[in-house]
Amino acid sequence: MSPSRALWAAAALLLCLAMADASEFAAKNVVTLTSKNFKEATADGKLWLIKFYAPWCGHCKRLAPTWKELGDDYEGSKEIAIAHIDCTVEKSICSEAEVKGYPTLKLYYEGKLYKPYKGARDKESLKKFLDDAAADMMTETVS
Repeated sequence: MSPSRALWAAAALLLCLAMADASEFAAKNVVTLTSKNFKEATADGKLWLIKFYAPWCGHCKRLAPTWKELGDDYEGSKEIAIAHIDCTVEKSICSEAEVKGYPTLKLYYEGKLYKPYKGARDKESLKKFLDDAAADMMTETVS
């Protein structure tokens, strides 16, 4: 194979791998946040559970199906939104959020960090965290 053909083949392979990684994380009910929409989206009055991830991260890949299900469970919610940020693309947001490893899960409210998530990464634990946080927010709002 000529060097130029080998280069084209390598480029095509890398493109396919990148597309496979992107589709692994794409989900209908999970909002993709970027530097263009982060501040406005997270300031909308909802609680935003955000997964900061890297497409190459094995832990992130294992969490992806659960994250999609979580997004589906909160579809249409007026209180809670599920989102993710690709830290290999949105480096400034991840740096500002002080992301040190992947995946990092943080809850935002009114555009600011409300609390980090440190618990188990199964759907039931994540839902309990979100529902408890929503109940806490209602208590704070009423008080």
